[in-house]
Amino acid sequence: MIEKFEDTPFEKNKQKVIEETHFYKAFEDKWPVCDGHLLFVPKQNSVKFISVALQATVLYGEKLIEEGKIDGYNFGMNMRVEAGQSVMWPHIHFMPRHKGDCEGFPGSVRLAHRGGRGPAYYMEHPKYKEEFIEKHQDEIDEDGFKF
Repeated sequence: MIEKFEDTPFEKNKQKVIEETHFYKAFEDKWPVCDGHLLFVPKQNSVKFISVALQATVLYGEKLIEEGKIDGYNFGMNMRVEAGQSVMWPHIHFMPRHKGDCEGFPGSVRLAHRGGRGPAYYMEHPKYKEEFIEKHQDEIDEDGFKF
C-alpha cells in the first residue's frame, strides 16, 4: 500500500493535472480507455477525502452533460488487488460516454465482473425477463441484444 499521496505514480510521473483542490487532484489517465478518461485522486487515504473526490467526479460529469459535451459517463474504483486495483492508493476513474460510442447495448458496470450476470442472464431469467426486455426495448432486436 502506498503511504502518502506524494508517493503515488500520478504525482511521481507528473501526469497532466486537470483540476486541483485541497482534497483531490484530477489527472488525465496515463492509459486512457477513451478520450477524456480521468482519475480523481484524493490527497489523503481517508473516507472524507475519498468522498469529496467521488462527489467531484459526479459534479464534473454532470457539468459536461449540461454543457452538451458528453451524453453520459461511467465512474468507479477498484479497491484491493482482488478487485483489479493495481495502484494501491484510492482513485476514481471517470470515463465520458457519447451516444453511439459503441455498437449495440452500451454496457455498464454490470459487465465488469467476468462471468457476471450480463444482459443474457436477465433476458432468460424467469422472474426478471419481461421487465428487463420492456426496459431495454431500444437495444434489443429479434436476435437479442445488438452487440
